[in-house]
Amino acid sequence: MHYFLELIKKDRVTLFCVFTFFFFIIVGFVVSYFLKSPYYGHGKGFLTLPPFWMEEGSFQFILGTDNLGRDFLSRLAYGARLSLRIGLSVVVLSLSIGTTLGLLAGYLGGRVDRMIMRFVDTLMSFPSILIAILIVTVLGPGLWNAIIAVNVTAWPAVIRVVRSVVLKEKEKDYVQAMRGFGAPQWRILLGILPNCMGPLIVQGTLGFSEGILNVAALGFLGLGAEPPLPEWGVMIKDGRKFMETAWWLITLPGLCLFLLVLSVNVIGEKLRDVFDPKS
Repeated sequence: MHYFLELIKKDRVTLFCVFTFFFFIIVGFVVSYFLKSPYYGHGKGFLTLPPFWMEEGSFQFILGTDNLGRDFLSRLAYGARLSLRIGLSVVVLSLSIGTTLGLLAGYLGGRVDRMIMRFVDTLMSFPSILIAILIVTVLGPGLWNAIIAVNVTAWPAVIRVVRSVVLKEKEKDYVQAMRGFGAPQWRILLGILPNCMGPLIVQGTLGFSEGILNVAALGFLGLGAEPPLPEWGVMIKDGRKFMETAWWLITLPGLCLFLLVLSVNVIGEKLRDVFDPKS
């Protein structure tokens, strides 16, 4: 961690991305609770008001309103909370399942390894967004169905990362010693697991941003979150109709999505430098 802090101090881009990421956390989980205007409902007489710095703008609605008169700042702030929760859900589920399957494939080998890796190869032979669309089409549109679909596409990368580490670790002396003392297999796997944490942290960080982006893509296609939830992908889809007359309806959620995904990706790349300098 000390080495990571030293790296980001020297890299202004990474430092900016770290501050951006924490900014969205504060906005999503602190500021959104203090905003008086709800993200849902209708505001008659306040349709598509511009942000405060434009003509006809007002400090009552700092970032303007949407086509239904809802406060756009409230929707963006709650959308930040929603996106962060989506990313965290994808990371927790994908790492839990992917790590378990990767440990089994790498340690047991043989038929178990072949079955798991053929499953991984099958999933990775198709674009992840197409598999997610297929799964959501079967399950039906909805936020949780979109999260499940994105998780299925996130498993293969985690499985491969963990399997590659286990294949190296299981031949080392400490594993051979545990076998010699008659330790059960589950205890040996728990002994190997700490050595997988570095690659898993990196993979989890990158999976966090990919999960947010894929769920937003499904929302944009009408297969993800449903109104009135202010998920950024859905907000971009709804704002397309007003691109010429109310540009902020599509620009602001698109900018928020871009900054959040970019900041997490840059942090993930810097963590990769810390945990695997040779790469």
